[in-house]
Amino acid sequence: MSDEPAPSLAEAPYGPEPSAPTAPPAGVQRQRLHPLTPLLESFRFLTAAVAAAGLQAFTSRNFLFAIYIALAAAVVGGIASLIALQYRGFVIWGRELHIYGGVFTRSHRTVPLDRLQSVDLARPIRARLFGLAQLNIEVAGGDGTDAKLAYLKADRALELRAELLAIAGRPPAEPAPEPAEGAVPDRDAGLLVPQLTVKRLALASVLEALPVQLTAILVFGTAFAVTGSIFGFSTVATTLWVGFFAPALLGYLQSTVAMVNRFLRNGRFRIGRDGTNLLIQRGLTDTSHETVPVDRVTGVSFDEPVLWRSRRWRRVEVWTAAVAQQSATAVKSTTALPVGEPDQVAVVAAAAVPDLPSVFATERPPRRARWRMPLRWKRTGAALTDRAFVVRHGYWVNTHVAVPYARIQSVKVTQGRVQRMQGLATVRALAAGGLGHDAVALHRDVGEAVAMAAELRERADAAAALERPRLS
Repeated sequence: MSDEPAPSLAEAPYGPEPSAPTAPPAGVQRQRLHPLTPLLESFRFLTAAVAAAGLQAFTSRNFLFAIYIALAAAVVGGIASLIALQYRGFVIWGRELHIYGGVFTRSHRTVPLDRLQSVDLARPIRARLFGLAQLNIEVAGGDGTDAKLAYLKADRALELRAELLAIAGRPPAEPAPEPAEGAVPDRDAGLLVPQLTVKRLALASVLEALPVQLTAILVFGTAFAVTGSIFGFSTVATTLWVGFFAPALLGYLQSTVAMVNRFLRNGRFRIGRDGTNLLIQRGLTDTSHETVPVDRVTGVSFDEPVLWRSRRWRRVEVWTAAVAQQSATAVKSTTALPVGEPDQVAVVAAAAVPDLPSVFATERPPRRARWRMPLRWKRTGAALTDRAFVVRHGYWVNTHVAVPYARIQSVKVTQGRVQRMQGLATVRALAAGGLGHDAVALHRDVGEAVAMAAELRERADAAAALERPRLS
């Protein structure tokens, strides 16, 4: 340890001076949301109420009851909407966006536009029916709770989006216009990869969900056949239905619903690039226009479900600093390519992180670690490439996670008791923004782990020194 004194701290922190949020004067007029906003936000509740009333009417044959319930819900909903609209709205004051809401509990949220990362346009199907849209606002270094303005007229939402981006000094990258119906020849103009076809997306969704669903059917079918032949099928059927089959059926239905939702969410997928932004459009029922700033990408993952491997299909997901602020239980990412061939995956990967390859050669952990992950050992590995730290994991879904060196903020080596007995250790690289999807190299040899961590720190410092400004 050196005896030299530590260097003195700077008189003031580097960077621009933070500005304290200022509330608009009391007389400033708030801009109102669309009058249908409260009703659209309570759409699910109203749908459930109408469904319950309809079921009651069907079972009791009292259809007037359902009509009365519908009328009462409409009246109560209309009154509640009028009251809620008096306290909801937003104000653009200086370089801040102020969002107001709440009836019994008032809320006032301030969004500093200096830290604005993106403003995405979303149009759920219930809003599209009335020509409405919502704006999802992401701020760098946020706390994971996205600011939303819902709902506005679609043209007003586009105008407000451009205004917010202009105040923030970010280029107002507009999504490429959606192709008109029947205009097939030029629908891929300006896109990084051709528009995803419905046939490929449907097949990919089914193939991804099929292994889990078939395994569940096989396990429960075998259990029913074996126990039924021993104890009698009638007794076993009743017991298993209550204890196992009903919950299994519910899980099976949830898996099917998730598959359908994934298909609807990624339908008509299009990805292009405008300057330093990736522009993504998606959705069959609920449409969305997303902007991914390339300069804030903290990681890229490549997923390969087991039944996609024969077709060489993979999915690409991009992680950014603002999205990374989500809590550990609700980490989110942006799908940059729901399913694509090797050349398409390579194009999207290079667009998200310049010079990032899409194919990696990773080294497996030592053979003495195989008993700790017998099924995943062959598909677990790590590598230090020229551009990023890459780890590989997964069995049903083989995943490569690539974190650029410039986005690595810290590296640590951990070692459990059993690992210490085996001479193993784990290397974890934490990405900028608390990614929650960090690159983890499991069960490496101790000497290799220490050397890997030292090399990662050196490369991360060198990459960060070349980057201006530094992502934090």
